[in-house]
Amino acid sequence: MNYELDKEKFGEFIAKLRKERGMTQKELAERLFVSDKAVSKWERGQSLPDITMLNPLADALDVTAAELLNCGKIEDEKVDVSQVDEIVEKAIALDNEPNKSKRKRFKIYVICLLLGAAATYYFYKNNGAQYYQSLIVIEILTAIFGAYFMFFVKERLPKYFDDNKVDYYTDGFFRLHTPGVYYNNRNWPYIIKNARISLMVTMVALPVAAILVRMFFSGSLPYILVTTFSWSAILGIFVPIYHGAIKYK
Repeated sequence: MNYELDKEKFGEFIAKLRKERGMTQKELAERLFVSDKAVSKWERGQSLPDITMLNPLADALDVTAAELLNCGKIEDEKVDVSQVDEIVEKAIALDNEPNKSKRKRFKIYVICLLLGAAATYYFYKNNGAQYYQSLIVIEILTAIFGAYFMFFVKERLPKYFDDNKVDYYTDGFFRLHTPGVYYNNRNWPYIIKNARISLMVTMVALPVAAILVRMFFSGSLPYILVTTFSWSAILGIFVPIYHGAIKYK
């Protein structure tokens, strides 16, 4: 008995149900507050939805969650025990799917952290504390917020974000405020994605840029440039966040 959820079969079943109801991928995505690219990946068997999407997806396609996991209609009202076990195991497998993505993000984070730390240490060793203070502050902040966005940020917002215009998000110590730009479950995935990319790139690129500046310029100019780059990096992180929020609002 196969307890593994067949991604291709699952995707074909979703596509079949969607087409039967005359919905486009975009229309289904809008009902679920996800991107049409996410729906496309599900239907092509490239990924599976988060388990929290199971019931909303089932409601949108007018089937039960069990039928989604079964990748087909369950006609008989009486389901034997073995079939129930199989459906439960598939639900567990679906719940474990995000863990694979988290492991991948962990590898990316560790690589960027090590590269950034190595480049920062090299810069400090060869140039001393004069050029180091602002750089290390930004590297530490980038590492902290990078860890938050990579591992701890909530992937979905509460429903009131979709029903109201909210431009302020708080989660424990973390605060995100973008005046005039509102958060909802349509743009939140893109905000998270853009923040992750921006923070990881900044963690590596900033100390590398500082090394190059020190190599090619002399006098007081490197100090000015490194300090400017360091503090501009913090502001630069918000550019892709705003971009994702506005483009997919």
